[in-house]
Amino acid sequence: MMKGHTRDEPVGRKIEKRPTTGDIVRHADYPQWGRGYVVRAKKTSSEVFFQWGGKRRIDAGEPLEPSQASGVEAEFFALCGGISARSWARGRHSVYAIELDRAVWKNRAFRERNPGGASGGCLYIGVTGLTPEERFERHRAGTQSGRFVRTHGFRLRLDLVEGFGRLPYGIAARMEPKLAAWLRSEGFAVWQN
Repeated sequence: MMKGHTRDEPVGRKIEKRPTTGDIVRHADYPQWGRGYVVRAKKTSSEVFFQWGGKRRIDAGEPLEPSQASGVEAEFFALCGGISARSWARGRHSVYAIELDRAVWKNRAFRERNPGGASGGCLYIGVTGLTPEERFERHRAGTQSGRFVRTHGFRLRLDLVEGFGRLPYGIAARMEPKLAAWLRSEGFAVWQN
């Protein structure tokens, strides 16, 4: 080992400060995830909740950069900070998406809520304490079912909400309208209660 270097520090490479719980960060390789809140930091990895990438386990070698939030983002991360690490670990709520048959577009209320059209398809977005699969089956059976899902829902689209499972309720409920708005901006027609 060279003089002045620690065992953790490779020679010739600058080591960035490891994130700590409560830090706001960005992932250099995935800027589309937006800023993230470090839920838990360990020596080998960190658990980070990214605003648009959901909850992710990030290995210690991955490039996390410090960041700052302001305005509405700062309020959101303050909400994240108000939730204990235990609540994050025990989170059981998920945001889920169900693809709807395009025949739902014939409904005036659905069209009025989606003035941008439905070029990407039609979706229902919700939050559940069950698994998304169990919740979808309840919709299909007519138990606590949204009217459009019961008549027009035909498959789960978890690919559109990846990373937004096993969250504390407050975070899942806050992310539901944000994800619905984002999906509308991507060309989907979205219904949420």
